[in-house]
Amino acid sequence: MDALTRNMERMKSAAATSVSAEDSIYTSSRSNATSSRRGMGALEEEPMASPQLSERKSSRIMYDSSAVPDGIPDDYKKNRESTEPVLFYIQQCPEDASLARLLKAAEEDIRLHQARIKAVVQNDPKLVTTYTFEDDADLKARMLRKTQRLERLKSLQENASTILEELDEVKKGLTAEERIQVKLARWQRALDLYVYSPAHMKMDMLGLLEKLLEGLSEEEPLSDILSQASEMCLAVQENTVVAVRDASDEAAEAEDAYQIRLEAHALHARRIMLDSDDIQAQFRTNGRAALQIGQQLEFAESKRRQCESASILIRRWWMMENLAEQEALSGEEIQVAEEMRNMIPPGKCRMDPLFTNPDRSLEAAKALKQLRAVVKARGNAATAAATGGGGGWSGDPNIIRRFEITAKLVARTSLALEQRLLNSFSEIYSKGGVYDFTEDPRPGSIDWIQLRELAHALLLFDSGRNLHRRYVDMVISTRFPELFQPNGEEDDEEEGTFNMKATRSKLSSLFHRVSDVCTAEFELIAHVFGADEESGSNEMPLTAARALLQRVISDPKSGLQARITDLLESVDRRGDFDAGAKKLDTFVVVHEKAAGLFSLLKEAAEKNLVPDKFLQVESRGMGEESTSNSIESLKQFLTSQEIALSSSHRRGYLNLELRLLHHDCCATLSAINLTLVKPPPPKKHRNSDKADLEEYVAPVLPLDKPTLKRELGLTGILSGPLKSSTLRQPLIYATDSLARARLMFGVGKKGGESTAGVITSIYGQMCAFYGQAFLYPIVESLGELLHRSAPANPPTLPFDESAPAHDLGVDPAFWVALERVHSAAKSFDRELWAENRTGSGRVWEILVTTQAVDSMPVARRCRVNFFSELERRGEAAILRALDTLAAHIHWILVAGGESMSATGGSRIRHHITGAYNGPYSLPSGSALEAPNSPAVKSLTYCLRSQFVNIQAALTPQSLSSFWTALSMRLYDILVTRLLQHYYVSTVGAVILSRDVEALRSVSMLAGSDHTHWDNLRELVTLYMTPPDALKTMLVGPEGDVNSGKGLFKRVGRLQSLVFMSRRVDYRYKTVQGEKKSAWAVELLEEFGVQDPTEHGSVNIAMFAAGRKQ
Repeated sequence: MDALTRNMERMKSAAATSVSAEDSIYTSSRSNATSSRRGMGALEEEPMASPQLSERKSSRIMYDSSAVPDGIPDDYKKNRESTEPVLFYIQQCPEDASLARLLKAAEEDIRLHQARIKAVVQNDPKLVTTYTFEDDADLKARMLRKTQRLERLKSLQENASTILEELDEVKKGLTAEERIQVKLARWQRALDLYVYSPAHMKMDMLGLLEKLLEGLSEEEPLSDILSQASEMCLAVQENTVVAVRDASDEAAEAEDAYQIRLEAHALHARRIMLDSDDIQAQFRTNGRAALQIGQQLEFAESKRRQCESASILIRRWWMMENLAEQEALSGEEIQVAEEMRNMIPPGKCRMDPLFTNPDRSLEAAKALKQLRAVVKARGNAATAAATGGGGGWSGDPNIIRRFEITAKLVARTSLALEQRLLNSFSEIYSKGGVYDFTEDPRPGSIDWIQLRELAHALLLFDSGRNLHRRYVDMVISTRFPELFQPNGEEDDEEEGTFNMKATRSKLSSLFHRVSDVCTAEFELIAHVFGADEESGSNEMPLTAARALLQRVISDPKSGLQARITDLLESVDRRGDFDAGAKKLDTFVVVHEKAAGLFSLLKEAAEKNLVPDKFLQVESRGMGEESTSNSIESLKQFLTSQEIALSSSHRRGYLNLELRLLHHDCCATLSAINLTLVKPPPPKKHRNSDKADLEEYVAPVLPLDKPTLKRELGLTGILSGPLKSSTLRQPLIYATDSLARARLMFGVGKKGGESTAGVITSIYGQMCAFYGQAFLYPIVESLGELLHRSAPANPPTLPFDESAPAHDLGVDPAFWVALERVHSAAKSFDRELWAENRTGSGRVWEILVTTQAVDSMPVARRCRVNFFSELERRGEAAILRALDTLAAHIHWILVAGGESMSATGGSRIRHHITGAYNGPYSLPSGSALEAPNSPAVKSLTYCLRSQFVNIQAALTPQSLSSFWTALSMRLYDILVTRLLQHYYVSTVGAVILSRDVEALRSVSMLAGSDHTHWDNLRELVTLYMTPPDALKTMLVGPEGDVNSGKGLFKRVGRLQSLVFMSRRVDYRYKTVQGEKKSAWAVELLEEFGVQDPTEHGSVNIAMFAAGRKQ
């Protein structure tokens, strides 16, 4: 009994090993898989590879140095089955072999490796050349045993319940011997079920033995029964040993094959890497040459403009000098101010119309600025003359006199013109009106266009100093009467109870008034003081805005900062708010309003002070750095004013801040009826900073993706979660929180750990919300909304170009959504992290300032995780869009194009003969009215429309990569169809050439690698050329196939010959079948080459766009 029990345990262990080995045949380790097959015959030393292949040798693969594959290396003879693969066919491949050729050689090396093992094992060297997998008897037997084992296991699992029930069933009417044999047969089936499928067995080993001995009497031969049961166990054990050996052999063979194929892929990858380095070097060389040429042209143009400006300046100086001379000779002073104000009729004016005509004010201001520069330069020249270094100034007093009277006239004219412009500016601004900055303002709007013209002219006088002063005075007097004209009711409530509602209302009205006025004035400043096309400078709007803010915020008596300081001091004077929630609420309200105001002012300054319509001069390479620096300077000024409102009341703030921030962000999504998925509640923990504040951990509530896809769709996503206000609102809340945290906890080394902990908590919470809860589900839903398959029915071509273009399966809203997600991510980083932006008051600057060594790595890790996860999801969505576009391109180009061409007689001939020559096999004399085929015309129309959406969504680098990939797929679709199904006639070649040019044109919209289209343009000429001129085109005018000229050199011999074979006249039909034309046979014989299409289809992978020549 004990021996039988031990045998059953060994059988169960061996069977489990067999099942595990078969289930994990391709994932088990090398050492475990070959332990029962290779024994102790490990290699003592690997043979050295040949020198030219030593660089690409892997850790396990060796190369055969023999010249023929018939021999057996010594490693196979020494170690028999335990040797590692020794490659031969991959070694014979040239350096520029294609991946398909390398893989084919790898398959031959796999067969050769197994053949050598068999030849050594069976001592039959002939097997090296005659062995095939199909004739391997051992392999067939192993596969047969595996099939039988699986069928037996399936039968046992299906009849498990029946097997267990039969163990308890007692057969009646049988003799004792017959009953024992039936019982043993049933017990053997139960034993197989116990060993091979223990999950279906409801008893253990002892229970199975009890079932065997149950019901036996003392007279029955117990030893015989146990002996037969033991034999059954030994048989099962032998079967499991065979199964383990089969699984081990199969795993070893699979790993050898995998290593050989992996070596082929590695060789191909190294060659591709070397080719890419060469392309990059060429790009850099050509780019430097183009840059030098552009700089030379720009320098020459600048010199020409300088000469032209100098000529105009001399003529105007002569004009002013003539007027000044006339005034001096007549003794009658010119009434410059009166003429400037048009108080004198134009016929009696002595000044040039350039200065008296109000419509030419800007031109006059520019001219006077240049004239003042000449006058200013005179002082330097006079100084040089006095010290002996001058020339003509000291020798001619008449010249000096004329210059001085001209300078006085220029000064008087400048003063009069500036005064006229200031009066006109004040008059127009005082009229007021709605701020409508469209090109066609509605009635009652302020005349901002006239203000802009006046401002551009006034900015030429002392950099607009008087204009700024006049403008700020007008804004203060007309827009802020309650702020700068107090009503004397400031101390009425000092004795009573503090009124929170009244304080909130007072702060709200004050801050809203400042915010609304400044926001509106920022927009006015941007459009009125914005840079013109010539100056290209965007600093003046920021200068005017700073002057306005300086007066509104920092006025020592009535400015906003003084009013807020008075209000905070009144809160501190009320003792009932020194402790408790009431004071905390009051403190939060005060600082919330202040932080919100400064945040809105910064946002308004960044958004409204640089309108895209007027100030996009960055495309000319001007103003970008100046604008950025000016905006940063203005924001630093606002930040300095915000820091002035700091307070020492900080304890207990963190929980309230984090809760309100999380609630506001989630409320933004709930407000537009979005469904949030509720996760398990988070665990609470305590913060370890010096303030010992209990930190609130906000739960992550991601958007429900089924709701986004099913109920909203792309349009709903754009108008809902990806709406600009929705994307911006959480950032506004977060920036407000950061500003409040800085106010509450301070900056610097003192209390720095507390400040860093609070900032890190806020930033980590925002990363979790903006990523996991907000943007990640949206990006995943965008990709899942795309359908890769094209419609089953061919399209009706051509498309109506007066109607919107077909979206090729990718709705334009998809790209708009991606662009908004990308913009949202950049805004998130710019508004919250703001690395290296000194004075921004954002996360990076605060953590650097506090010098907290533990918080910075945590915040950086949150930032990296946010962007890496978002980038991974975005790439998946873009790749899905690329697959969808490729499927619809095939649908239009192939299904649509062939359905258009297979009509009428062509369709009938196609059904009768089964032959279809494609849309380019037009007979001679066919009309060529249409410039392109309907399919190509419709496709290019759709792709150009789609490009606009893609260009707006992707960055230049991503757009280049995406459009290059799309260009290659478009090329592969066209070339595959052309080489496999189409024939081209001389007339059809004209249409094909136009189609290729149209497709190349749309492919060149973006990307940098489109050489495949250039090669195709060269190859298309093969169809337009008569047969007697093909030789010159293919090998050059010398007619030498080895001359290195012609299409054989530029494109390649294989491609040239295969494309030439698609000519309609290349073959003709006879009774015996198709035959090559006489000119084709003669041309091939002259070249001494075979027809690559002679023996059937061509490997189309050789002509893919991604394959390098």
